[in-house]
Amino acid sequence: MNTDKIDFKYLMEHQKSLNKNLKAKTNDKILEYDLKIVSFRIGQEFYGIDIMNIKEILKEKKFTHVPNTLDFVTGVFNLRGEIMPVIDLARMFHLQSMVENTEIKSIIVVKVENLILGLIVDQIQHVISLRKSDIQPPSPLLGTINERYIDGVVEMNDKLYVILDVEAIFSDKEKSKRDILPQSTDLAEEFFVFFCNQIEEFSSIHINEHNKTKFRELFSEYAKENNIKEMPTINKNISDSIVNKFLSKYTSELWQQPYVDYFLDAVTPKLNKICSEEIRVLVMGCGNGHEAFSIYFLLNNDFKEAVIKMIAADMNLNSISGASRFETDMNHIPSWINKDRYFFNTSGSTYKIRKEISDKIFFEFHNAQNISTYKKEFDIVIARDMSLALTESDYMRFVNDLMPKIILGGLYIIGDNEELNHPELTKAGAKDISIKDLLDLVTADVPD
Repeated sequence: MNTDKIDFKYLMEHQKSLNKNLKAKTNDKILEYDLKIVSFRIGQEFYGIDIMNIKEILKEKKFTHVPNTLDFVTGVFNLRGEIMPVIDLARMFHLQSMVENTEIKSIIVVKVENLILGLIVDQIQHVISLRKSDIQPPSPLLGTINERYIDGVVEMNDKLYVILDVEAIFSDKEKSKRDILPQSTDLAEEFFVFFCNQIEEFSSIHINEHNKTKFRELFSEYAKENNIKEMPTINKNISDSIVNKFLSKYTSELWQQPYVDYFLDAVTPKLNKICSEEIRVLVMGCGNGHEAFSIYFLLNNDFKEAVIKMIAADMNLNSISGASRFETDMNHIPSWINKDRYFFNTSGSTYKIRKEISDKIFFEFHNAQNISTYKKEFDIVIARDMSLALTESDYMRFVNDLMPKIILGGLYIIGDNEELNHPELTKAGAKDISIKDLLDLVTADVPD
C-alpha cells in the first residue's frame, strides 16, 4: 500500500483525543493495536475502512461522466494514467447524504485485488487505531447496508462507527467490473467524452455542440494513430497540439494567400451591398494583433475609398497592449501586405506598425459576455474560435446579444471548424468557393 499519498496530517489531527479513553483504561500502559481504520461521515452516520485497503485520499471534483452507468456511478477519473470508476457510497447503499455530487468533498481511493475505485464520502474524519476486541459484530438494526458488507461496529467518543468490508463489497474482480464500470454498446463514445474532458482541463477550453464535430474527427485521428483500445489518457502537450489543429488558419500569424483571397471573394460582394463610405468592424479576441491587422490590411486594400472603423476587443490586457505596438519579423510579413506602407523598420529584420495605422484601430479591453453594452452597430463581426472560450450556454448568449449589433445584411464570421445554427443567420459564400475551404461565413438575410 502506498501510504505516502494519504493526508495523514489532516486525518490524524484529532487522533490523540480519540484514543484518550482507551489509554486511560490501561493505566497508561502501551496498547498494541491490531488495525487502523480511516473514518468518514455520510450524512449524520459514521463509517470506517481498514487503512490497508486504502491507496490514497483525493479532494477532486472533475470527473468524466459517461453514458449508461448505474445511478451510483458518478463517472470515471484519471488517476495518474489509471482509469478508475468513482462510486457514490450514499447512493450505492441508499444512505442520506448531506452533499450533492456537484459539491463533492472527498474521495477515498481503495484497491481490492487489482481493481481501483474512488469512493465519494461527505467528510473524512480521523485515523482510528483499534484492537479486534474493540469491534463488535454488526446488527440487523444498522440500516440499509447488508450485514455481509460490514466487518463490525465500534463505539468511540459517543459515536458509533460502522466498519465496511470493501473486499466483500468489491471483491471478485470480473463481477465488480461488470457491475460497477460503465457499460455501453458504444465504447467509442465513452472514450471520446473522456478524451474531451481531458482536453478541456489541460488546455482550459470548452468543447460543446458548436465545435464538437471537429474534435470528434481529431479524436478519431488520434485513436487510429495510437491504436486506442482503452480509455485514452493524454497530457498537456498532446492536448495543446490537438487544440492547435482545431484553431482557424493563421491564428497568431498574419494571414497568408490564398486564404486572403478566399475571404475577400466571400466578403466583398456582401459588403458592397451594405457599405459605401465606411465599414464598421468588430474583432472579438484581437490576440496579439495578427488577426486585427490582417483584417484591416485586406479591407483597406480592397475598399480603397471607404473609411474603416475597427474595434479590436480582448480580455487580455497584455494582448491589447502588445497589439497596439505590433511588430514582427520581415520574413513573417506576407507579400500581399505593403510593408513600407504599414510598417517601418526598427532594426535588422524587425518591422513595427506605423502609429498612424495602429491609431485607426481602437484596441479595447472587453468581455465577450458583455457584448450587449455596445451601443453601435457593425457591418462585419469576426469572432473566430469564440466557442472555445465560452461554455455552450454563454456562447449562445453571446450570439443572441450580438444579433442586434449586426446591421441587416451584415456579416458574422466564426472559426474554420465551428458550427452555428441560428434563426437570424443564413450561410453565405463566394460562388465557387466551398464554405469548408474558407471558414463558416454566416450572414443575416440580405433582400435582393
